Amino acid sequence: MRKLPDRFKNILIPAGGALAVCLILLLFLPRAGAAGHSDSQAVTEGVNYLRALESEDPETVENILKEYRQAEIDARREEMIGEILEGDVDVWSLFEDYAILGDSRAVGFYYYDFLPHERVLAGGGETIRNIEDHMEDLQALNPSSIFLCFGLNDTSIGYWDTPEEYAEEYLETLEWMHEELPDTTVYVSSILPAHDPAFERSSKWYNIPDFSAAVGEMCEENGIPFVDNDEIADEYYDLWDPDGIHLRRSFYQYWGANLMISFYEHQGVFDPEAEA
Repeated sequence: MRKLPDRFKNILIPAGGALAVCLILLLFLPRAGAAGHSDSQAVTEGVNYLRALESEDPETVENILKEYRQAEIDARREEMIGEILEGDVDVWSLFEDYAILGDSRAVGFYYYDFLPHERVLAGGGETIRNIEDHMEDLQALNPSSIFLCFGLNDTSIGYWDTPEEYAEEYLETLEWMHEELPDTTVYVSSILPAHDPAFERSSKWYNIPDFSAAVGEMCEENGIPFVDNDEIADEYYDLWDPDGIHLRRSFYQYWGANLMISFYEHQGVFDPEAEA
């Protein structure tokens, strides 16, 4: 049996959860514990607080809840990264107030029932030029975070002759997204490689590493969060489908964990180099 990398031991695949209850507990139980209150008192406080918000307009309520959620992230970011690395948390339960965009590989996030379809705006054959098609839905969701999981079709479709041209248009797209969604942080996932026999279908997929590296350099130069998937792609190369293109169900837990680790790293505390 192959040994898992230490950072991904025992990561769990989710069974779902009660968001409303979790939200109340998330907002109030930590404070209650610090003050010596009982859990029931904390839940009562939470229910009363949410009832008090009924008189507010939906946008105000949404912003208040986002502020509370960010405060909890700030307080627990190092702890949460540690739990992800140790496999002590259901990774999928950490995806809140987000959207995922991408191609047929990203479709697997909802196809395998890890995440809800309405939060995964992905489709076969899509490239970064399809992001505009989803903007209306993105503005309706108004997520705090967006994860972009493109690249498979981008490298083979012929729109961009070089990795540098692709990275340049990617940056323009990210700048446009920021104008349309100024309160949203966009995370760019590196391009997962292809394997034989995929190259019989398109030899351009040999260029995926170069395109991905160019995007990573662009993100670094512009302060854009970049999710480097090279380690998990190398370790779990046998979790690709027989076509050498798409991914088996079991790969998504590692990809999802990588997205969440990058999310918490971006909060500004965790330094993986210092941990080493």
